[in-house]
Parts: sequence; structure tokens; C-alpha cells
Amino acid sequence: MKSLKLLLATLFFFFAIVVPYTYAQETTTEDSTGEYTLQTEVDENTSMATNKYFDLTLSEGVQSPLNKNITYTLTIVPHLTSSRVQIIWDSSSTIKITPKHSEFVSVTDGEEYTYKAVINPSASGTYKVNVSVIAWQYDTNYTNTVSNSLTLSSGLVSQPVTIEYIILVVIEVLIILAVAGLAIWGGIEVSRKLLKKTKNWLTPPR
Repeated sequence: MKSLKLLLATLFFFFAIVVPYTYAQETTTEDSTGEYTLQTEVDENTSMATNKYFDLTLSEGVQSPLNKNITYTLTIVPHLTSSRVQIIWDSSSTIKITPKHSEFVSVTDGEEYTYKAVINPSASGTYKVNVSVIAWQYDTNYTNTVSNSLTLSSGLVSQPVTIEYIILVVIEVLIILAVAGLAIWGGIEVSRKLLKKTKNWLTPPR
């Protein structure tokens, strides 16, 4: 009976404490001005960072099996209005980041804005993809930064492998097989026509 109670208590602790912690880890940092930023790891692909200036959400998208590119999405909810907000993407030198937006944008307090960037990795390993959002004012600036962890296998595949990526790989293989099949069928048809024309040309007139 005591063993059963101990087992139930252990399971309760695991599901109540350990499991939520693995999916929503929080860290609090303080910058040089004394402002606090709360960063939350929502899941393996999404991070959030909030402070008094900006609420930021950074999400890793589905990886392309063709070129291994990954599209990241940044969502900004500002707590201020500014006509000069800078968005800076940063990571390891082995990762090329191509923003799909202007470097400087305008934002309005309380509105939601979405921006994307394409990540092109060239080496395996674990990296941090960082995005800083800075509102430049005439006398000071207000900023927040969000980071997302990216782990790449030796084949430059983002880990853990998602079901969406597997589906794209299957579709890619099916397309390749279909194209190869059409090419073979087309080659056979052309060969038949050429063979028939050659046979007619070689047949002497009666």
C-alpha cells in the first residue's frame, strides 16, 4: 500500500512539475537600465520574450528538404509608438540569415506585427537565433531581444525532425519518381517513333 502511494506521489510530481517545466521554461534577465525581460520557451520551436517595451514571439517554421532553408517568424506587439524601430537578426557565422522585411519599420502601441527571415545553415551543431527589436528615440532607445535554439544534424536537418518535414520529404520523393517515370515513358515513346521512321526509311520502295 505504501509503495502504491509512493508511486502515485511520484507520478503526480512528474506530471505537475517536471512535464510543464520542460515545455514552458522561463528566465528573467535585467539590462543595464534596470529593465527586466521575461523569456519563455513555449515549446521546442517557439520562444517568447516580454518587457515593458515589446512582446516578442519567435517561431521556427518547417524546413525545406530541397535546400535545408528554415523560415523563422517574428511577431511583435509594441507597448509604444515609434516611426523608427530596428529589427536585427543574428546567429553564428555558419548560418546565413536573410530578412524578408525592411530593417527599420514603424509600429503603433498595441498593434501586432509579423516579420519573417530565411535561415540557411551550413554546418551541424546547436545554435542560437537571436532577434533584437530597438525603438530609436531622440534621447534614448528601448529594446527587447528574443532567442530560439536551433539544433542541426550532420545532414543539416533541424532536430527533432517534425512530421511536417517528413511529409515534405515523402512528397519530394514522389515528385522525383513521377518525373523519372514520365521521362522514361517519354523516352520509350520517342524511341518507338524514331525506330518506326528509321524502319520506313530503310525499307526499299516496291
